[in-house]
Amino acid sequence: MVMAEALFYYVNHTSQFQYNSGIQRCVRALAKALISEGASLIPVAWDHHKARFVQPGALALQHLAQWNGPSPDSWQVWRDPEVEHEGVLLIVELVCGRNNPSMEDLRSAAPCLSHVWLFHDALPWKLAQNGRAELQAAAQVHATYMHGLGGAELVVCNSHSSRHDLLQFLRRERSTFEPLLQQKILALPLAEDFGRSRLPAPVAGAASLRMLTVSTLEPRKNHAGLVKALLWLWCQGLRHWQLELVGWCASPEISELIDKARSLGLPIIQRGFLSDEELLACYGDADFCVYPSLEEGFGLPVAESLWHRRPCLCGSNGALGERAAAGGCLSVNTAEWRSIADGLERLLTEPGFRQLLSDQIEYRLFRRWSDVARDLLSLLKNHSMIVL
Repeated sequence: MVMAEALFYYVNHTSQFQYNSGIQRCVRALAKALISEGASLIPVAWDHHKARFVQPGALALQHLAQWNGPSPDSWQVWRDPEVEHEGVLLIVELVCGRNNPSMEDLRSAAPCLSHVWLFHDALPWKLAQNGRAELQAAAQVHATYMHGLGGAELVVCNSHSSRHDLLQFLRRERSTFEPLLQQKILALPLAEDFGRSRLPAPVAGAASLRMLTVSTLEPRKNHAGLVKALLWLWCQGLRHWQLELVGWCASPEISELIDKARSLGLPIIQRGFLSDEELLACYGDADFCVYPSLEEGFGLPVAESLWHRRPCLCGSNGALGERAAAGGCLSVNTAEWRSIADGLERLLTEPGFRQLLSDQIEYRLFRRWSDVARDLLSLLKNHSMIVL
């Protein structure tokens, strides 16, 4: 599918951020796939002082090319969105909060473009609704962002669960619910491939099993519940395991908790953020993965675990349940540490069960980034935003 008209692609944060977390992965992978499908992508950044779109510099494009992103020379020649009379601005990043332009700023800087957003999750708002008082400020910012999405020309949600959450929020927050929202807020599940060949299945028979957890260290990822579960198993005498934690630390409290667990003798290795090659080696060493997050908009680490043929323990709720449904996962109630412990005990003590999950992985069909790109281009065509 070849595009006859340019797509402006917002890369402001990703082109500067030193890590490659979930949203940054999406920005890079989707851009590369769209370009491969023939879309003419023009990268745009934001000038806070002048309140306008600007061309990303050479260093920014080189940074975007890292972690299997699009090559700097694959982007189209720069054009100023402010003077374009038609076209689309595609925003995959989370543009929310005081350090970001408002939706009104973006609209003013590209008044004639259709603004299409990829919605990742409603988690700050949802967690605050569940009584997390310390999250109220962040929840209010996120609620303002979600409310604004109701006025976008098109919103594509990264999972069916995130679409449900956004529509539920808009129904609750608006005095009248527009039926049109059902037609312009759509599910576009992300891909479950990771740009490289898959690893062989883990070799059975090791005396000590290796577990891998890949996620940012922050409260919602629920390292606290995982540590409680592991400590309980350790005290019960189940000690033939090692846990490797990979991810940048966004919460000193979680880091302190892990240090305390290690001081008590738990065999936990914390490695921080890794390159793609280093992370691949971690997956190669792992027997299975553990993703104890309380809730996700999509659950990329679960998909990555399955892509590399590693069974995964994860939650059964929302988008995590979507990832787990096709097999290869042990779903537990991650809000209860004892449920995590019971699941880990089964994975650690039942090699036949681990093999069953590995067999299920072989029958999974993995959605590719090329599928996402083609589906997105089709949506844009059907919404009369792009001439194909």
